[in-house]
Amino acid sequence: MKNFYDFIVIGAGISGCTFASSLNKRFSKDSILLIEHGRRLGGRATTRKSRKNKNLKFDHGLPSINFSNNVSKDILTLISPLIDSKKLVDISNDILMMDELGFLNDSYPKTKTYKSLPFMVDFCEEIINQSINPKKINFLFQTLVKSIHRKNELWNIEVNNGCILKSKYFILSSSLIAHPRCLEILDIRKLPLREAFNLGQDKIVDYLLQKTKKLTYLKRKIYILHVSNHAAVLNFNYKYLQIVFSKKIETNLNFERIIFQIQPDGTMVIVLHCVYVNKLIVIDSDNVIKSLFSLFINYPKFLDLILEASLIDTMDWRASQPLNNLLPKELQWSETSNIGFCGDWFNWRNCGSLESAMNSSIRLAQLLT
Repeated sequence: MKNFYDFIVIGAGISGCTFASSLNKRFSKDSILLIEHGRRLGGRATTRKSRKNKNLKFDHGLPSINFSNNVSKDILTLISPLIDSKKLVDISNDILMMDELGFLNDSYPKTKTYKSLPFMVDFCEEIINQSINPKKINFLFQTLVKSIHRKNELWNIEVNNGCILKSKYFILSSSLIAHPRCLEILDIRKLPLREAFNLGQDKIVDYLLQKTKKLTYLKRKIYILHVSNHAAVLNFNYKYLQIVFSKKIETNLNFERIIFQIQPDGTMVIVLHCVYVNKLIVIDSDNVIKSLFSLFINYPKFLDLILEASLIDTMDWRASQPLNNLLPKELQWSETSNIGFCGDWFNWRNCGSLESAMNSSIRLAQLLT
């Protein structure tokens, strides 16, 4: 691996991949490195391979993609070929709502909801494949940034294996190293982005850091269950079903939504998303099953699955989306320091978090000259 690139991007999720692909279409000869803490592309949209059962593969972070009715032409250019080729399928009718009485209905707001096939990680891969010269887009996985600083008009990025990577331009597609939450998550004492600049050195970065610390983040804990009983799965006639729980259920149990994913071997993975504003609460597996059984008491087919389900893993999701105080687009690029920012922490009116992240990434690539 070389140690110099024209662009270094932290984060290889949908935002980072959208930026890299959009930039490559404009400057196809420039080298780009995406640094990712996970084992593969995707960020929240990645697909997980079970370490305990190698046959299981499932979407656990971002189960679907929502777009508004006024999606930008730039995003349409990216997603239309995927929709036409059936690599991105409309699952809007597969989203149900469970009310506080335990009854299912289709009253969930019908925005356009898509699933990437065969898995969500394929969405990021397809975005990268749309670049003009994908050989210039490089990836470094299972890597954490330890420190960043600017020297002789070059960015110097130290990663956890001790290597120093250099670039002309530096892009953050994640707010992590710009937000105080990283001190606890990364177990460090100082904010990496603040350390890279003296106060007053770059007014855009100063203001961005001031605004970013006001962001409140939704925390998530995910419970992953497996149903090995083929008969119970065969009797379940939904293909892409997701159930969103009512606000009352979310308040009482912290359950946000549940996703049912049939596996190629005829078994099923059930992914339960729990949300928290403050401290994460651990729910033992017996109570998870009991709560689900109580919620689905009116639906025998669901009960058959739940009775056969066993908890195989849990995950604390540290990259959940911001809730408020989103940043203005004017803070996306600093020409003074050749540093840019994109992702769901930027405000894009009338858009969901993912669509906002993509719009901000495309806009950032267009700002560069």
